[in-house]
Amino acid sequence: MPRKVLIVEDIATNRIVLNVKLSSAGYDVVQATSAEAGLAAALATQPDVVLASARPDKMSPEQFLRAFGEHPQLAKLPVIMLMEGYNPAARLKLLKAGAADVMSHPPKIGALLARFRSILRRHDSREDALLTERMAQSLGFSEAPSGFVSAAQVSVTASAPTRAKAWCAALSTTPDCLIQPRDDTQLLNEHTGASPDVLVVEVQADAPEAGLCLLADLRAHPRTRDAGLVAVLDRPLETLYCDAMDRGADDVLPHGFCPIELGLRIRQLATHKKRNDHRRAYMHEGLRAAVTDPLTGLYNRRFAALKLAQTVADCEATGQSCAVMAIDVDHFKQVNDVLGHSAGDTALIELAALLQHSLRPEDLVARIGGEEFLVVMPHTHHGHAQEVANRLRAMIDAHPFHLASNAPLHHITVSIGVAVQEPCQHRERTNPPDRAEALIASADAALYRSKRHGRNQVTMSIRTAA
Repeated sequence: MPRKVLIVEDIATNRIVLNVKLSSAGYDVVQATSAEAGLAAALATQPDVVLASARPDKMSPEQFLRAFGEHPQLAKLPVIMLMEGYNPAARLKLLKAGAADVMSHPPKIGALLARFRSILRRHDSREDALLTERMAQSLGFSEAPSGFVSAAQVSVTASAPTRAKAWCAALSTTPDCLIQPRDDTQLLNEHTGASPDVLVVEVQADAPEAGLCLLADLRAHPRTRDAGLVAVLDRPLETLYCDAMDRGADDVLPHGFCPIELGLRIRQLATHKKRNDHRRAYMHEGLRAAVTDPLTGLYNRRFAALKLAQTVADCEATGQSCAVMAIDVDHFKQVNDVLGHSAGDTALIELAALLQHSLRPEDLVARIGGEEFLVVMPHTHHGHAQEVANRLRAMIDAHPFHLASNAPLHHITVSIGVAVQEPCQHRERTNPPDRAEALIASADAALYRSKRHGRNQVTMSIRTAA
């Protein structure tokens, strides 16, 4: 689906030229002839980016930008302002009013398309924002706090160390930021400590490759790929501007170092980074909640079934066995009836910890029911599975459970059913998820036999072939 650009321009010739160039580049173009019409068109069409002339209209360019920023449906929409000539004071005024960038009018199409690509790489899609909002509501999370929880970590790299230090000194009054000079070796070789929020890289026209390669390396490095990147050019060259954007820069200062503009860019990128970090935390917490049991912290049945299906497929491919243990607490209802449900929860939590600490790192432990657990053991043959099950049963039988502050130590026993998937040269027609469910069913059947024959024992299922 093509990206949509809204052009807000009162001169028909300029609109036609921009429309032709952007349409030929694959963009879906919407046009408006005034600032007021532009706001209405933005609401009606929901473009991905707005390209607007900075000429005064019934509302000034600054009022136009503020109208976007104050509208809940348009606040995060990037707006690029086009300004005739180079006026540093007017440029800063527009950036402070909320412009994503200020470019020359008429724009050079190569630079404009490079800027679009950079903006769209990091611009939050409406779908992502909606997904995050829904996840936050379902998990009961609050929105990210305004401002910075802690100072943004900013690193400045220049071709000359003295220049990097001078830039840091000029930026020292930037609010909520800790700015320090770093060389490229430090940035790329560090593997510990806090990851930087924003990185500033000088790119020199006479020897651009060093700065451009550093931008690309920083964008790809695990510690810095999510950070904001600002390239500072020492000369306003279109090719250098495009290269910096396409190597990973989020923002480019084409006219050299300007502490006011750079400080503004740093704060904007740091805010964006914090918001994305918060969003990733939402996503990670949502994924964790979807696959874990809230009481014990173990994986739940859904994840265990998926993991077992993958284990079955992997073992089949390598010609190895895997095993499943179904574990159920004996007479658990008596614990709840005599000591209360709080004691029962304590027993399950302590039992979960025992199981986790008594198995290999590659084994998976899940809680799949009230007092029932499942253990998935890859690369495990029949004899080893039986040995481990007997060891777990004996360990739990001997373990004193402390279930209530005023109650004596309690002893708990478990019944275990074990099923083993043996390797086979011939692939069955059933798929791994079906074989995984069949394996769980076999372990459950063995568990019920343990229950029927007196509990506190291990029963092996009939061997099955993969």
